[in-house]
Amino acid sequence: MTALKTTAAALLAVGTLALAGCGSGSTGAGPSIGTAPGTTTAPTTATDGGAPSAITSASTPAGLGLCRTADLKLSKGRSDGTAGSTYTPLIFTNAGPKPCTVTGFPGVSLADSSTGDPIGAPADRDKPKPTITLGVNEQASALLRITDAGNYGDRCRPVTAAGLRIYPPDNTESIFLPAQISACANTDVHLLEISSLVPGATGS
Repeated sequence: MTALKTTAAALLAVGTLALAGCGSGSTGAGPSIGTAPGTTTAPTTATDGGAPSAITSASTPAGLGLCRTADLKLSKGRSDGTAGSTYTPLIFTNAGPKPCTVTGFPGVSLADSSTGDPIGAPADRDKPKPTITLGVNEQASALLRITDAGNYGDRCRPVTAAGLRIYPPDNTESIFLPAQISACANTDVHLLEISSLVPGATGS
């Protein structure tokens, strides 16, 4: 009988300790989660020509619309020649009433007239760049390389183009830039290469 009493007392003590352990558990909060860092805007960079330049960002800023063809003025920068090629900046100026954005490449082809058909292959494209925000009168530019048609001999099927037909990025309306350019009617010959738009007027 004494042994049974001793065993019962021991079991009661163990049960009491277990209940005490359960009652003393902590209910504190888990570790906190840090907030995401805020986005930053790249600084405005002045161009060599004194014209205001643009701001680049990884995505289109909220509330800003696409730069439409009707709001863009197109001009050519100074051409520089190398062996067999000529490089010319194509400069887009925001002539509209408010800021807008451009992303990527203009579409470029040689044309037989301001309203006529394209000649040869359209411009190949270089590496993409981020979205550019153009304030009023700010500029973005792309560098156009034109390879000398004479490099291709009879394979070229040479003709003379009346100029360049240029589509601003994401637009279906083009701008015609008059220029007498030696072209190739053979679409397998690629004379043109265009870079992505960058801020400023140099194309690079």
